[in-house]
Amino acid sequence: MIPLLLLLAVTGLMQAARSFSTVIGWQATELAFGFLLLSAYFTARVVSQLRLPRLTGYLLAGVLAGPFVLDLVTKEMAGSLRVVNGVATCILGLTAGAELNLKRVRPVARTLRWVTVFSVIGSMVVLTGVLFVIRPLIPLFADMTTTQSIAVCALIGVAISPQSPAVVMALLSETRAEGPLSQFMLASVVVSDLVAVLFYSIAATAAGIVIGGGVSMVDTALSVAWELLGSVLFGVVIGVVIGGFLTTVKQGASLFALLICVVVAEIGTRVHLDPLIVMLAAGIWLENFSRADASSLIHGFESAQLPVFLVWFALAGTKLDLGQLVQTIIPVLILASVRAGWHFVGTRFACERTDAPPTVTKYAWIALVPQAGLSLALIVVIQKTFPTFGPAAAVLLLSVLAVNQIFSPIALRSFLVRSGEAGKKQGVDFAAGEH
Repeated sequence: MIPLLLLLAVTGLMQAARSFSTVIGWQATELAFGFLLLSAYFTARVVSQLRLPRLTGYLLAGVLAGPFVLDLVTKEMAGSLRVVNGVATCILGLTAGAELNLKRVRPVARTLRWVTVFSVIGSMVVLTGVLFVIRPLIPLFADMTTTQSIAVCALIGVAISPQSPAVVMALLSETRAEGPLSQFMLASVVVSDLVAVLFYSIAATAAGIVIGGGVSMVDTALSVAWELLGSVLFGVVIGVVIGGFLTTVKQGASLFALLICVVVAEIGTRVHLDPLIVMLAAGIWLENFSRADASSLIHGFESAQLPVFLVWFALAGTKLDLGQLVQTIIPVLILASVRAGWHFVGTRFACERTDAPPTVTKYAWIALVPQAGLSLALIVVIQKTFPTFGPAAAVLLLSVLAVNQIFSPIALRSFLVRSGEAGKKQGVDFAAGEH
């Protein structure tokens, strides 16, 4: 009852601040940041009493406070928090990379390869086919030829497929899960996002040629090579720098890493590098190839995990338009169901084929269902690159993402608990909101 009353009080204060003053500039940024931080925290406390993941509360706070419901946090306010969002993405990437121990994953590396082929790449093919079949239900295909429809279906099918290392990291932190399943889940979503970036570039090139979106095959190939390989190489350099600091200076390592995250978040996108991939590579280098103790750095980040998860997912929630979801509900439910169903079938088949551990075979598929950061980024890219159908495609993509963000964290948390790995990670995790 107390968290609910506090939530209502914070909401009332935000409404008063919006009503009696014109908030602009940095004041708007500070107000939006503080409100999202508090409202997401108290909403998470409320939903946790219903045995729902705290992550669901973070997203729900963003949805309700965002421009499509109460409009307490406007689009301009959310846009002003771009830096905060970027830094949070970098911290999540560094943490996820540093949690990924390749020696632990090596016994299931063959399973990981087959899951990538059957479940991840297979889902792109299946979603493309389903989109083509149900295209009469989707207005954006109304004036397209068959060839154009196939190209656009492939583009949207690939754009629907990305996973979310951030969601998996958040739920692993909340449940304090550790073990073979947790490691496999983390490895699978990291690899899947890299594959999605590569296949999106191919699909975008094909769509550009067929539709005439002005996409050059050579330019796209070079862009993807730079974004993928450049991000990985730059991430290794960042990992070496952080590792050197950890082994020599030692004091203030977490603050130094945080400053690195700020720099990467600000500079990375301007030079067309992916901050998430950069920091994932840095974290993987620290954990697996550096002499530095990555665990000490991650321990230092524990106190920062709660505000990172709160603001990052609350901001993601502000982008979800429930009105658009209702209007496109039939094709959206078909696509979301097929996507989840194929991940179940493809992952189970790959795991059984490679004699994966029972818990991995039974539960690993659910980690491939959540969507967040990369999906949102691809939606923005599609809108800019293909102005003829991009906005309509963005509505469909955002609606599918909304369904997955609402339901998949609940299922993921439930499966982690059932697997028996929940609670095995030592230490208190501030991302769980316990003090």
